[in-house]
Amino acid sequence: MTTSRIRFIWSLMPGLALAAAGAQPPQNAANFDPAVEAVQPSSSLSVNGTQAFPLSAFSAFGTSLEQTGHFGELGWNEDQFNAFLDGMRAAFQGKGYPMDPAAQRLAFEMSRRIGDIVAREKRQAVVWIPNQKGQAGKYFREMQKRLSLQVADSGLGYNVQPGQNGIRPRPGDTIVLTCHATAANGITKLPQLSCERLQIKMEGMLPGLMEGLQMMTVGSQAVFVLPPSLTFGDGQWPDGVERDSPLVYWVTLHNVLAAETQP
Repeated sequence: MTTSRIRFIWSLMPGLALAAAGAQPPQNAANFDPAVEAVQPSSSLSVNGTQAFPLSAFSAFGTSLEQTGHFGELGWNEDQFNAFLDGMRAAFQGKGYPMDPAAQRLAFEMSRRIGDIVAREKRQAVVWIPNQKGQAGKYFREMQKRLSLQVADSGLGYNVQPGQNGIRPRPGDTIVLTCHATAANGITKLPQLSCERLQIKMEGMLPGLMEGLQMMTVGSQAVFVLPPSLTFGDGQWPDGVERDSPLVYWVTLHNVLAAETQP
């Protein structure tokens, strides 16, 4: 693989770059949020240090790279993305494609687009400064405007879109959901608190999510802004999550298994 190709791929994968720079993965995430199933690597790794991890971990890692690399926002079609994957596979096999003038122009254009996306996200970010007097009220007012939120008496901010039917989850039910969590700014992704089509009992959710999920029906989507009192409160907070700060969750409810129908 040429040096220019390495730099191009590296520029598209800021998550991988962070890992190489020494960023630490979340520790014991399952102890903090039952909605996340942590995979603990074996203490006896193979020679290359990867055989102890299941293939699902590599799939999740690929998902993380796609999200942090903004691939879904670059305007590629399916054929272009498949060609990109072919190039990655060829490079992995030691038979990478040369960076001809067209590829160099593409690399420049993609780097420019990614820069524009990152700059736009920074402009849209809502700043949270913990423990600053009056900051909580200002933050929620800004988030209400940005996300068209309503605020419950508990302090939960919510915007729930209609679903496919009227079935709502209740305490005791088991649900299947997908949720993507971010830090208070609504941009910084928190994969240690996110999940894809997870089946879990309602009581296993954070208090704010349990409250918000009861507003949803099967097939509905919602965004919830949870104050610290409805997440980890005075307890132990996950590594990589700023203590005493709000959390933002984008949630899709796929199914509800009523308690009386469960085996």
